[in-house]
Amino acid sequence: MIRTASIALTMSLLAATSANAKINVNYEEPESSAEQSARQAIEQSGANELVADLSNHYFPFNSELTISYGGDDGPLYDPSTHTVHMPYAFYNDSLEYFTKNDYEKRFGKPAKDGAVDTLLHTLLHEAGHAYIADQGIPILGKEEDAVDNFAAVIMLNYVDQGADATISAADMFAFESDDRPDYYDFYEYIGEHSFDLQRYFATLCLVYGSDPDAHKDLLDEIEDEYRDEQKDKCIATFEEIDYNWKQVLNIKSEENS
Repeated sequence: MIRTASIALTMSLLAATSANAKINVNYEEPESSAEQSARQAIEQSGANELVADLSNHYFPFNSELTISYGGDDGPLYDPSTHTVHMPYAFYNDSLEYFTKNDYEKRFGKPAKDGAVDTLLHTLLHEAGHAYIADQGIPILGKEEDAVDNFAAVIMLNYVDQGADATISAADMFAFESDDRPDYYDFYEYIGEHSFDLQRYFATLCLVYGSDPDAHKDLLDEIEDEYRDEQKDKCIATFEEIDYNWKQVLNIKSEENS
């Protein structure tokens, strides 16, 4: 299991583990001071190197994957170029959400850490799309839900303080849901993504199911009459999704390295 002090990995570890990664990171020239600040924060976070490290250990690519920062499109994975596109605005928008929701005051965690956690989850989500394409993995159901699960399972199992980071990513879904109007447009019901509030609860469900004792209060916002039943379902859901992705990734059992 990869253990680090935080998402910001030490440079010696990065040099050792990223050398063989088939992941190339490209930064387009920032077009504003806000984009420059985002680029600096992303580079300093170590999130790209952590994704490369995780890929080396758990989901190695046959073809080199490019993570490209800048532009207006994304976050998205483009299968035609095997590239993950990540606008600088995504980090800045995440930071704004965590800041305006008083994340540090409410949860004791700096807004920038929440934004980095969200970036990591999103990079892994898009890397999940890329891995499915790279390996020709059949997906029965919504691929967007599958790669949400992929990102959560990787973070919960193989990133130090991964549960805390996954909760931050879930909170981002909740923030985005709160910003929506009280109704959805018709096209959204047929969209490829589940609704943000569904993604929020689905992600929290996996966190709870991964360690019920450590997260016993995580699902307290669910109504009393449904809570115990849902907690049991979350344990079973995590066990199933964790097992299935480990089968796909050919991870035999608990990692000790």
